[in-house]
Amino acid sequence: MNPTEIYDALAEIAAKPFGATEFPFAFAAATDGAKAAISKLRSGSTNKSDVQGGVLFGKKFHYAPALAGMTDGTLDQLRSSKKTKTSKPAILIATDGEMVAAEHPASGDTLHCRFAELGDNFGFFLPAAGKERYRAVEENPVDVKATGKLARLYDALTKANPDWGSDERRHEMNQLMMRLIFCMFAEDVGIFPDTQFSRLLFTHAGNKGEEARETIIAAFQAMNLPKAKREGLPHWTVELEYVNGGLFAGTVDAPRFDAVAFRYLREACGLNWREINPDIFGSMIQSVADPKQRSELGMHYTSVPNIMKVIGPLFLDDLDAEIHKAWDRAKGLQQVLDRMSRIRVFDPACGSGNFLVVSYRELRARETRILRRLEDLNGPGSLAMFSAIPISHFYGIEIADFAAETAKLALFIAEYQANASFAEVFGRSPAALPLKDAAHIRTENSLRIDWEGVCPPPGEGEEVFIAGNPPFLGSTYQSKEQKADLAHVFAEHIQSFAAFDFVAAWFFKASRYIRGRAAKAALVSTNSICQGYSVAALWPHILENDLEIGFAHKDFKWRNNASANAAVICSIIGIRNNGREPKRLFDDGVESVVDNINAYLVVGPSLYVEAVRQGKFGLPFMDYGNKPADGGHLSLNVDERDAILNEDPEAERFIKRYMGSQEVTKGIERYCLWVSRSEYEAAKQIPVLAKRFDQVREFRLASTKEPTRRMAEWPFEFDQIRVQADKSSILIPRHTSEHRPYLPCEWVSEGVVCSDANMIIYGAEPWCIPLIASRLHLVWIATVCGKLKSDFRYSNTLGWNTFPVPKFTADQLEALSASARNILRCRYSHYPATIAELYDPDKMPDDLRAVHRENDELLECMYIGRPFRNDTERLEKLFKLYAAKVKSLEAAPKKKRA
Repeated sequence: MNPTEIYDALAEIAAKPFGATEFPFAFAAATDGAKAAISKLRSGSTNKSDVQGGVLFGKKFHYAPALAGMTDGTLDQLRSSKKTKTSKPAILIATDGEMVAAEHPASGDTLHCRFAELGDNFGFFLPAAGKERYRAVEENPVDVKATGKLARLYDALTKANPDWGSDERRHEMNQLMMRLIFCMFAEDVGIFPDTQFSRLLFTHAGNKGEEARETIIAAFQAMNLPKAKREGLPHWTVELEYVNGGLFAGTVDAPRFDAVAFRYLREACGLNWREINPDIFGSMIQSVADPKQRSELGMHYTSVPNIMKVIGPLFLDDLDAEIHKAWDRAKGLQQVLDRMSRIRVFDPACGSGNFLVVSYRELRARETRILRRLEDLNGPGSLAMFSAIPISHFYGIEIADFAAETAKLALFIAEYQANASFAEVFGRSPAALPLKDAAHIRTENSLRIDWEGVCPPPGEGEEVFIAGNPPFLGSTYQSKEQKADLAHVFAEHIQSFAAFDFVAAWFFKASRYIRGRAAKAALVSTNSICQGYSVAALWPHILENDLEIGFAHKDFKWRNNASANAAVICSIIGIRNNGREPKRLFDDGVESVVDNINAYLVVGPSLYVEAVRQGKFGLPFMDYGNKPADGGHLSLNVDERDAILNEDPEAERFIKRYMGSQEVTKGIERYCLWVSRSEYEAAKQIPVLAKRFDQVREFRLASTKEPTRRMAEWPFEFDQIRVQADKSSILIPRHTSEHRPYLPCEWVSEGVVCSDANMIIYGAEPWCIPLIASRLHLVWIATVCGKLKSDFRYSNTLGWNTFPVPKFTADQLEALSASARNILRCRYSHYPATIAELYDPDKMPDDLRAVHRENDELLECMYIGRPFRNDTERLEKLFKLYAAKVKSLEAAPKKKRA
């Protein structure tokens, strides 16, 4: 069930007489409980409640009936219930049929409402249906009610008119819905006389809507014409207002209404549209045309706090500073107003217009604040103006037609609501009709269209601010069309762009737009474009020598209030022309004013760390482990190894300990067949081994990769052998959890085969372990190599070979080796605990924390003579060392030639 259906179901319960015994089962059904599960609950076989008359539905809810006026006391009983504490239900609910008392045990949030308001508070009960709660929906249920009605209308119309659901007529269908919504909103808020549109519609459309199509077409045509020019239209259309603003311009058509569609239209017109919220409503309306989106109805949208993270540092904070500075000077405040009247906001991936709506609303709020202050300074009635911030200063590009139409409507609504607020303060507002120029929203592919053709470059005294949240898509998830879009943007400028995230193209185009102009840009991005390979490949082409990062929000989780969207790690990056304005870096809610922000979103010199095969700082060679490409036939678990040895003990010399990342971190015991070419004839005489070799051969021959098929000639051998197993080595998993306080690594003796799930330092010196297992190295890897989702991604060429270290003395290397022995000795003292267990941040043993803290202090004192204060200071030092090394390497050939 989607939220709209849950609302309807709860509203239906509230409309019926209350039955204390039946209520929990109706509530279970209304919150998407399975019929079979509810049947078992009703029989009592799964009801484990320990409260009298109570019903406990697993982790969904715990209910108890209350005596009249005793809902709060009954909720206390549910709180103290032992079964509540052990089952941990999402919702506690008590009701006497008059009042409802409910709680989210996880957060402690409570609800107290009348039983008749059960449906209106559906948002509070979404966790009982396994859906994430969204507060704004709870506070404004009209958005969800309206969207549900419109979704049913849309479905009924496309069912009655299949051609209107086709791609060819989609634009007309979208326009129809937007025009209907505007009319319903307009008659509820006073833009039209009360009920004007719906009264005329239902008067002339017939009892069952048989004339609805003709009536709607005539009404829409009339609203696009001044009343004096409506010749040829039905006489009743003279009542309708002249709307203009482009909303009813162009083709006007409508589908046929059957009785079902007409009933849904009547229900939609019957709602109160006065309180719709344009910054969320737009996104909710998008789901009308896409049934796939309805399962998360109202959950997928860019929240206002996240939008403010973008537009605040981009331009609003600067305006606020100007307002504060000029607060007591009328002339200064007027200058701020003049500046605001020339600001244009452009979202090149605008969706349903959330960024544009919030930007417009925030600018209007500041304008009102300034005008109130000017009246204080100059006297009441001294200002005769209306707003100087038109929605025609707002521009967007959106590839989805329905979303683009929604953005236009959302801005119309935002404008009306802002004018209404203006009237409350000043007692005057511009006439609601006819509408003035609309926002400039183009339905196009943003990566194929010239942005200057949508939002003209700023003229004298004008400013353009680009803001938005373009789509994030890694190269693996891009469609063929999206890969072609990337090629269209980058092919002439960058050779290696195929691995870029889709969002990179918007940054590149934004940089081309703002360069040399009174313009800035700030976009939300997956953090991947500021990590790893992408930084050196992309950012030199974005910034070149004349742009800079003006502000940035470092990694934060972008949840978008969607239960299915919890793992996206984002950054916000603002770019601008080089200047002297302060640069602002936001990290975990803390703002710092800094000298420079580089493309890694680190305070430090602007440089790009590029992958190298040989270490820049003299560290030992690190490589990938060995890749089997064997279909699993060369690797063995303990039971398989024992079975082979039981069958033929001679096989033991061909079996070695085998370690990948899971074996390093979780202590899993695994083995592999390790046979050299000189040993193959002897090995294949052992039948159980020969069978496995045959299986490897078959697997490789079936491969689509030519190199793998060639290796079928040597089925006893790993596909790629990078290191032997005859020396002690250090193994480093290539991927590891972000939650571990240190990167895992393991010292292994000779005879261990390392898989390609690890990096390996073959024949390593022990002093390498304190480097790898240090806080310094972790922050370098996290910054330079990047992450896979939120997990660290280790790279030898990008992370180890570039890791800045000072030139160690012999005594320092010995001290580091001793530290390595301390770390390993401490780990082994906790055997059989694994690395995963030992480095769980909540369970890490105190003595292991202590030896790591000592190791960090030892190493960091070799850098600056004392421990670093924080990760910011660590990264600043590492980037300075790296920059100095790059400079010295670049200068070395020149010195040699001299």
